[in-house]
Amino acid sequence: MIQHIAPSIAIGMNARLFPANWRPIRHEISFANQLGCTYLQVHGSERGADTAYFGEAPEAVGAALARHGLSATMEIVVRLRANGRTTGGATPLDVLRANLPAIDALGIQHVHFHFAPAEYLTSETLRALEGALIDQLATGAALARRHGCTLGLEHNEPDVPLFAELEPVITALESVPDLGFVWDLNHTPPDELGAWMDLAPRMTLLHVSDTPLPKVNHHLPLGLGSIDFSARFHALHSAGYAGPAILEIGGVPKSGGFGRDTDDALADSVARLRGALDTRARS
Repeated sequence: MIQHIAPSIAIGMNARLFPANWRPIRHEISFANQLGCTYLQVHGSERGADTAYFGEAPEAVGAALARHGLSATMEIVVRLRANGRTTGGATPLDVLRANLPAIDALGIQHVHFHFAPAEYLTSETLRALEGALIDQLATGAALARRHGCTLGLEHNEPDVPLFAELEPVITALESVPDLGFVWDLNHTPPDELGAWMDLAPRMTLLHVSDTPLPKVNHHLPLGLGSIDFSARFHALHSAGYAGPAILEIGGVPKSGGFGRDTDDALADSVARLRGALDTRARS
């Protein structure tokens, strides 16, 4: 029997608020709404997402999101040294606290850390750092909950070795029951797919872009790589995932550089993502 599977995963896009690829936040809100997105992802910063980052007061951004029926998520990239602090001396909790005014003003539902090394770290130092960050994640998850949102942890591709392997991610999730997991589909080598998919019950957010497997982390518009999105979303749906899927297209240096997240590319990727979600499965 052919059974229709409703697309219960909500679609979102990454706001293009980067210094080399910047658009007014009002444009991004309006454009996401025109595409039929439910979510818009913004980024935190070490000093906190503020008027200088958005180009207008966070309270005004929150009001604009509400008028367009959009919810917001926030990714906080934190580059850490061996001592667990940024080059500016901040801890991940310091960075989270700095972004709380924006989190409150925008009504952020999901916030997550994306850790990366700020310097070369040996394997031994990386494992020690992953362990040391668990207390920060536990306190951060409780703090996020008090502000009405979930805190998640995003994994890395193998070439960025901090929280890139399954074991430290599982350890963090087991140690912090309130911590969510953010799965980036384009970070995962094909031979590891099943193991990461097993974390679906803890996933609070997905990042979606394409990559020419087995190469990973190219962040291409959908259709320019080789990921079978219909198969992956069917598996996620079967595992019970029903949260946001945020398009993070645009390219990185390994795929020829940034700037591929044009309006046309985003519109096409949203259409492809919507098609992948509206799949049929045999039961």
